[in-house]
Amino acid sequence: MPHSCVSTRPHRMRTAYEPLRQPRPQAPPPVHAEIARLAYSYWEARGRKHGSALEDWLRAERELSAR
Repeated sequence: MPHSCVSTRPHRMRTAYEPLRQPRPQAPPPVHAEIARLAYSYWEARGRKHGSALEDWLRAERELSAR
């Protein structure tokens, strides 16, 4: 059976009236003030103990980015 490079399926072209598919808009990253507020609330919830500022910041950043 000979191999053909020509497709037997009809090719459908986009018409001028069909909009291009746009990528889904992504939410902007959380702003510094939002992250700071949430991280501060985590620090307060832990009884204002020192030593976990970076962990609180990263947790707040992750949670706000996931929204």
